[in-house]
Amino acid sequence: MNFLKQSTDQARQVFASMPVQSRVITGMLVVAIAIGLAFLVRGDATAGREYLFGGKVFSDQELAAMEMSFSRAGLNDWKRDGTRMMIPASSKDIYVAAMGESTTLPMSLNTHVQEAIKATTVFDSSELHNARFDAGREMDLSRSIASMADIKAATVVHDRGERQGLGREISQTASVFIQPEGTAPLSKHRRMAIQELVKGAYAGMKVEDVVVTDANDLSGSSIADDDDPVLRKKREYESETEKKVRNLLIGFPAQIAVSAEVDPTMDVEKTTLKYDAEPTNLSNKQRKIETTNTKQPPQGVPGAQPNAIGNRSASLADNVETMKSKEDERETRGVAGQQYENSRVASLQITRVRVSIGLPRSYYVALHTQKFLAKEPDKTIDDVPPMDETTYETLKSETTTKIQSAVAPLLPEVSAGADRFPLVEVFDYYDLPGPPAIEPDTTKIALAWLAESWQTIALVFLGLAALLVARSAASGAADSTPPEFREGFGLDLPAPAPEVETPKDDPDTMTITGGSLKDELLQLVEGNPEVAANVIRGWVGEAA
Repeated sequence: MNFLKQSTDQARQVFASMPVQSRVITGMLVVAIAIGLAFLVRGDATAGREYLFGGKVFSDQELAAMEMSFSRAGLNDWKRDGTRMMIPASSKDIYVAAMGESTTLPMSLNTHVQEAIKATTVFDSSELHNARFDAGREMDLSRSIASMADIKAATVVHDRGERQGLGREISQTASVFIQPEGTAPLSKHRRMAIQELVKGAYAGMKVEDVVVTDANDLSGSSIADDDDPVLRKKREYESETEKKVRNLLIGFPAQIAVSAEVDPTMDVEKTTLKYDAEPTNLSNKQRKIETTNTKQPPQGVPGAQPNAIGNRSASLADNVETMKSKEDERETRGVAGQQYENSRVASLQITRVRVSIGLPRSYYVALHTQKFLAKEPDKTIDDVPPMDETTYETLKSETTTKIQSAVAPLLPEVSAGADRFPLVEVFDYYDLPGPPAIEPDTTKIALAWLAESWQTIALVFLGLAALLVARSAASGAADSTPPEFREGFGLDLPAPAPEVETPKDDPDTMTITGGSLKDELLQLVEGNPEVAANVIRGWVGEAA
């Protein structure tokens, strides 16, 4: 407190001792300094911005919707930084509330259907209510489709036909226009997902009634490729193989291309039946029959009378007839040996895959430098000799062998005895000079910075100038004695008398301390103005 009081008293005394002109200048400078400080504080508070939602990245459509929402609410202190939005930190709640009231943003809680319902009054007709409801649903569907990862913008248009005859069904169609991210067209699965989404939003609609138009594929070539199973299989396998090769060669600055050949055969089933040369016996049957028949030959008339005359002896053996017969029967049953094979071949087999890998010539130069420094640790990069043609061919051969050995196992198996290395081609190319780097325009940057910060800079210089002037005014006020007074108005001043002790109680006595005349006079004037006035009057009277 004592220090503050002493400083205040000293400043008041200095200000009181100043001339009127100096007092006016000092007051104006103090006011200018205060105004400048106020502007600086206000400028710092205004410039405090932060990214919306912690620096979230928005699409162009979302950023445009934000700008419309801010403009509608009368908010202009925002800044667009690429795909992010910056808002004042002190007014964050106002900006977020302005976006919450908009239905064009994905984070909005109100849908277009809800807004259409809120806008309906008792005086509106049912046709107007249905039209608003359909328009809101179309916009909600468009926003849902645009929120997909690979879609930038989408537009849905729905239409209903008239009822035909006495039937209750009404024909309806939907058209969806898609603008994907990048230049690649949408995949077939994504188009089918969009068709299912739109079909589910309208009762009675079929998938065939939803037409999806891709902005990146107006010719319909991707649809034809997806419909062709051979081309689809070829593209899928090439993409998968390229991804594997790229991940494997992540340390190489390589350009990779993959080409696959597909067998167009679709789902072959093969059955083979082979018979053996000799049959296999199942059963054998054999039968032999021998038959012997004996009988007398025919004789004369029976009776004694005809035979009496000729009754004479005869041999019985000569009169016997013998008949013999043989029958041999054999039966064999057998079956021919056979082999039955049934095989099924999967459709669209990959028969051959070729991979082309390109490395820039600068890669071999860097490899040559690295190997030289590894062999010569005490050398620097300036000591590396230039790469000759022999070294280049050696490095290229070693690199080619390594890449082929790494990539070949990723390719399909080849026939027995075939070499897989020719399927991996490694080539080199010269690095063409790229466009020159754009040097920053220092003059434009400086001018842009000055255009944004000239007020702050001017206020800083004004404050410095005010401080210098105030310091000069304070220094001048400390030595504000007129030169005529210091010179004694041209009179010969007597030498200071020896110091004489005077009583302290006499206020009218002048004490000589032995210091300078200037200090003595200043102390006299400050201590007793009446004595100083008497001295001056005495000097003036003597001069007259």
